[in-house]
Amino acid sequence: MSIFDNALGKLEMVGVMLISPGSTFSLWQLAVAFVVACAFLALRRRRRRGALRLRALPRAVLARRLAFHRSTAADAFYFLVNTLALGDLIGWATLSGAAVARAAHGALVAHFGAHAPLIAPGLASRAAATVILFLAYEFGYWLDHCLKHRVPALWELHKPHHTAEVLTPLTVFRVHPLDTLMLANALAIVVGLAAAASSYAFGEETKVFSVDGTNVLLVGFMYAYVHLQHSQVWMPIRGPLGRVFMSPAHHQLHHSKNPAHFNCNMGSCLAVWDLLFGTLIEPPKDSPPLRFGVDEPGADPHAVKALLIDPIVGAVGALAPREGPAATEPSP
Repeated sequence: MSIFDNALGKLEMVGVMLISPGSTFSLWQLAVAFVVACAFLALRRRRRRGALRLRALPRAVLARRLAFHRSTAADAFYFLVNTLALGDLIGWATLSGAAVARAAHGALVAHFGAHAPLIAPGLASRAAATVILFLAYEFGYWLDHCLKHRVPALWELHKPHHTAEVLTPLTVFRVHPLDTLMLANALAIVVGLAAAASSYAFGEETKVFSVDGTNVLLVGFMYAYVHLQHSQVWMPIRGPLGRVFMSPAHHQLHHSKNPAHFNCNMGSCLAVWDLLFGTLIEPPKDSPPLRFGVDEPGADPHAVKALLIDPIVGAVGALAPREGPAATEPSP
């Protein structure tokens, strides 16, 4: 395959991602997120002021200072790196969740013997499997994220994501390729094990409800609010629901430079694992004064070297034996 054909194939892959309703980053989802953000701001302003200026809403969601910030340009750079330049590397080095599921299912049969699947209507079995695998995805995401905030070497690779000084939906791509690789493998293992347990219980032919190959529950949350987690629209979910769902405001607290917010709200769509393991901070009704980024005097967090090279150097340095006082634990 020529370089031209390879580049064309990658562009086609990005195009499919952007137009597929079930991808994890599609133009359809972004459009819905924009409408949801505008509707939320409209309701909030109407309650507070009694008057509504519809023309001001798009500017509030798509503020010029965010679009032209250097942090957003760095996010766009990482989008190109992760989708065009290094996508093949990540795919090549990622465990197959299906292979993990087959191996684990074989181990279950070997240790506990084959058995007749649970007697349940096909739709009920499929719905149960869909929920089980979604919860497994959420736990795998939470566990991977928690480790990256608490293990110094892993934090060095994850830190570029937190150097974003403004939040936009593109910030989701501001992730070092090795960080992405670790998440993909963690999810393959956790979801693969859950898939094995599900197939052992319900039968090997049980499938989950999906859209374009993605769990329908995950797709639903992508349309509901996940893309607004990396935005500066304060949309809190509070009370009992705030201990279940990871609202945009929850995740904005996660990115906060305030030490009171360090290492909180590690979940993706749900807050339940944070609640169970004590890492949940519920957002207040009104946004506190938040600043984003990582304080490193003299460093340019948006330079190519800081985005791609320094995380690897920092991770290797964190693994090296140290003399004298113990290394400082990662904070944000």
